[in-house]
Amino acid sequence: MNSTFIVNFVGKATPATIKQLAAITHENDGKWLISKVNFIEDQVAAVIKVELPADNVQLVKDAFSSHPDLLVQITDSDLHSHSADTIYQLRLDSNDRAGIVNEITHVLDGQGISILDMDCQRVFIAGGGGVSSSLFTANIAMRLPTEVLIDDVAKELEALSEDTRVMVEA
Repeated sequence: MNSTFIVNFVGKATPATIKQLAAITHENDGKWLISKVNFIEDQVAAVIKVELPADNVQLVKDAFSSHPDLLVQITDSDLHSHSADTIYQLRLDSNDRAGIVNEITHVLDGQGISILDMDCQRVFIAGGGGVSSSLFTANIAMRLPTEVLIDDVAKELEALSEDTRVMVEA
C-alpha cells in the first residue's frame, strides 16, 4: 500500500541537495508527484508531494527532517488526484499595473476555480525617448468546476484590460 505526504522546507541548500533528496526518495521506490522548488542565491524554499510504499515512508521523512540546514515540515496527505479533463494551464500576459494579481484571483475565485499553481513575473522594458513600462506574465494551473468552460474563463480574464492576452495551453 502506498502513502503520500507533503514536505515543505526552507533553508540553505544547493541543487545537489535537492538531487540527493530525490535520489533517496527514488531508492525507496517513491516519486515526487508535485514539486515546487525555488532558489534565491543559496537559499531554497520547496513544497513537494511524495508518494511511496508505506514501509519506506519513515526512512524518507527522516532523510528530509535530518538535513542540518533545512527547516522541514511534513504533513500526511491523501493520494487523490484531480481529473485530467478539468485541469488547465494558461498563460496571461498584460501590461503591469497595481492590483493585477488581485484582479486575476478575484475572477477565478468568483467562478469557484481552484488555483493549483500560479507563477507571476514582471519584466521591466526600457523604451526609447525615456518611455518605460513593465510586462506582467502569469502561468496558472487551475482546476475548473464541471459547469465552467475554459474558453469563458479566458474571455473573462482578457476583459480585465485591452492589453490582456490569455493563451490556454494544451
